[in-house]
Amino acid sequence: MSEENGFKNLEENIETTIYEGLLKLGYTDNESFSIFYELDLLNYLLGTAFQTREACLDYLQEFIAFVKGRFYDIRILPERDRFKFTVPKEGVAYIYKNNENNLFLKELIDTVNSHSFTLKDILAVFKRYSEDYACEEMNHPEFQYVIYFRDGRTDKFKYCFTFDGMGGYYHRLLDFSYNKIIRE
Repeated sequence: MSEENGFKNLEENIETTIYEGLLKLGYTDNESFSIFYELDLLNYLLGTAFQTREACLDYLQEFIAFVKGRFYDIRILPERDRFKFTVPKEGVAYIYKNNENNLFLKELIDTVNSHSFTLKDILAVFKRYSEDYACEEMNHPEFQYVIYFRDGRTDKFKYCFTFDGMGGYYHRLLDFSYNKIIRE
């Protein structure tokens, strides 16, 4: 994968992850937003094979320049065994505005935030955006169902849902993270 493609993958992941957080928590126009990445996930997104955090952090200085016009003065710092990415308020405003048309994610989060949703409700949201989705029942301690769009065009994440006496909840995972959890 070229450097530019890797940077685009990472930028898209940061953007969609922060947008999901904004939908869940609410958008405030003067706050920064931080997310964390482990080295293996960064290598996956960037198409790299860094063995050390230091080498990856050096490389990410180029990423900072790559996203400056959109994420402004993003900060990337090592924190324990992960990397902390902090997008300043200007970058968060850009992300919020740039994703206004992500109606699938907005509707999904609105449904989940109702706290009284069912599997049928979630499947109805997926179906409104594409008939080409999958819902697989799982035998996994962390989740019961994985739901995703087969072609990945509407959304490329896997949504892993659990329903229990407390209600329903989910994890939103890239294929890399999903496969890592399944192997554990």
